[in-house]
Amino acid sequence: MAGAGEKMAPALSSVRVNWPVAVANRVMGAVHAALVAAVIGHRAQQLLVSGGKSLVVGHGCAMVVADLTLLFLWALSQSGLWRPVSRVAFPERLASRGLRLPGVDVLVVTADPDKEPALGVMNTVLSAMALDYPGERLSVYLSDDAGSPLTLLAARKAYAFARAWVPFCRTYSVHCPCPERYFFNPSGDLVADDAAAEERLRIKKMYETFKGEIEEACRKDKGRWTKEERQDHDAHVEVISNDGDQQELPSLVYVSREKRRRSPHHFKAGALNALLRVSALLTNAPYVLVLDCDMACNSRASALEAMCFHLDPSPPEPDKKMGFVQFPQMFHNLSHNDIYTNDLRHIFATRWIGLDGLRGPLLSGTGFYARRDALYGDTELLDATELARRFGHSDQLVASVRNLHADLQQSSKGKAKKLELELLEAVASCSFEAAGTGWGDEVGFMYQSVIEDYFTGYRRFFCRGWTSAYCYPAPSARPPFLGSVPTNLNDVLVQNKRWMSGMLAVGLSSTYCPLACRELLAVSVPQAMAIAYFGFLALYAIPALCYATLPQLCFLRGVPLFCPWYAASFASSQLQHLVEASVANRRLALRTWWNEQRFWMLNAVTAQLFGCVSAAQDLLGVAAIDFDLTSKASDATLYHRGVFDFTGCSTLLLPATTLCVLNAAALVGGTWRRMMSRGGGFSRELFPQLFLLSYIAALSYPLLEGMFLRWDPARVPGRITALSVALAAVLLALFSG
Repeated sequence: MAGAGEKMAPALSSVRVNWPVAVANRVMGAVHAALVAAVIGHRAQQLLVSGGKSLVVGHGCAMVVADLTLLFLWALSQSGLWRPVSRVAFPERLASRGLRLPGVDVLVVTADPDKEPALGVMNTVLSAMALDYPGERLSVYLSDDAGSPLTLLAARKAYAFARAWVPFCRTYSVHCPCPERYFFNPSGDLVADDAAAEERLRIKKMYETFKGEIEEACRKDKGRWTKEERQDHDAHVEVISNDGDQQELPSLVYVSREKRRRSPHHFKAGALNALLRVSALLTNAPYVLVLDCDMACNSRASALEAMCFHLDPSPPEPDKKMGFVQFPQMFHNLSHNDIYTNDLRHIFATRWIGLDGLRGPLLSGTGFYARRDALYGDTELLDATELARRFGHSDQLVASVRNLHADLQQSSKGKAKKLELELLEAVASCSFEAAGTGWGDEVGFMYQSVIEDYFTGYRRFFCRGWTSAYCYPAPSARPPFLGSVPTNLNDVLVQNKRWMSGMLAVGLSSTYCPLACRELLAVSVPQAMAIAYFGFLALYAIPALCYATLPQLCFLRGVPLFCPWYAASFASSQLQHLVEASVANRRLALRTWWNEQRFWMLNAVTAQLFGCVSAAQDLLGVAAIDFDLTSKASDATLYHRGVFDFTGCSTLLLPATTLCVLNAAALVGGTWRRMMSRGGGFSRELFPQLFLLSYIAALSYPLLEGMFLRWDPARVPGRITALSVALAAVLLALFSG
């Protein structure tokens, strides 16, 4: 504690609770809970007085299951809205504190040179090398899971260009460290005088030469590196630097771990663990920054901002030990009318801000600065035998683990040490983990789920007492990282299916379910609920299927399903959603609300539905969850015009198109039946169903248009349209009566 006359140094970061939003969320939540309880109570009463009629009981039970599932997911989601906070970092105060900055190892991962073009990957690498951080304490590691000679060639050329690019960024305080965006999308990042302008022109010409060489190499290399070679190749590690390099230039290390078809490779988690081992031998930095190959640094300040949270000796919440600092995922190729909701607003502009008021946001796969010792687990009390068992039989690797705690205190350098390549390639081989180690379970990124970020953040950090911080930029600030989003509907749905199946497999696991984790529940029940919400997110498919079939078939038969409380609960949920979107966008966000409503429905009966099926197959041992990469190089013309691009869509889209046809047929057929009936109109009890069917028809218009009104190549494939009509006709024939 500081003495009475001693002036306390200013904090490196601050945190503030947004109480107006928190109170509004709590009030709306209480109102909605009461309305949903009234709906479910009315439904239960109807079942009791039904007299055992099978049709009424069947419809009623299905709707009760749908409503209870919605209530369960909604209740879990509320913890992520309970206490939203905002944080501010003060990197300019680091120098005044006299703190010696620790080393940072940047881990960049790429897996497919076709779907992840080499030029984009190298822009991410160059942007990381140009961070505003001492060069001798910064190293960049590139994992190439395909083992592509093209990627290695591009990395060598990128390092050669970095010799000019990194000093230029530092000399002229360039804000955007990604050369592609700096030169071709300046966004006000201009130079101040003639000398600087001349240097900028020189560097730009160098970049254009570098870019041309990469593109020419891609054209020559196309198709040469076969799928079999990508799945079966030796380990290769190359430190792309020379003894005579400038001391301030960060190291660049290319790592291609060994791949064998007979050996499990554990996807991205396996690649990151290989990078952790190689980097531990070379630089052993106490902190690591993880970046996807398409998530380039857009601001040079993120490393210093992250250190403000990690190094602050007087944090606002001193009882928390910081495991990682998460930055939001933002994207440079979003359209003004984001029809696929690629901006992930509900996560990065809403839920993560709320989770930051609990014990921090979840790990988000990219854009986070994590402590290496938190990824390793508690190792200080382990003897040499246990360290070797967990980390593998490499004396150098075990020594790096022992030295890590000293490095955390002494702020170790990031320059690569001289080591034999055989030692580096040994820890990147298949046999290293196959010999039996703790990697993927006790150490590093975890293997039990293809969603390694969600699972690792929950099990590795929060269950072991670590917390996190969310560094969300101010509206006027530069986004710290900018990535690419898929601009084709099929790619978006494939990506969502992978997320949904991986998270649901964790949620349904008897071993790993967050709601059954004693360690987590003992620390924070609200955080366990928030983590479980994402684990069960795919279950939205159940109520979506019920609401997309039963009201339609009952409307055709003239059977009412809804009580007056349904209208109030529906309005309450829509108001909550609109307020969320408007707060995140800092304006009335009707377009965002509508796009998210539309895509929520589409995603529920496609990606989430198939995610449920895939997770169930995995749990039953029927089939393993697949891992499909999405393309970062597709044509975005239709997406930016606000038109759905159905290119490549197949079975994944079939449930949505079938239900869309069913809804339209029920709306038209049911209305016709009611108008032709003896009374010549609708009974009062059927109006809620008429509204629901009309609302779904409006939401699904892009599907109807893609099936029946468009003739361009990006329309819904004809075979999907024909099959959807046939399946809808069968449902109508069987159940419409």
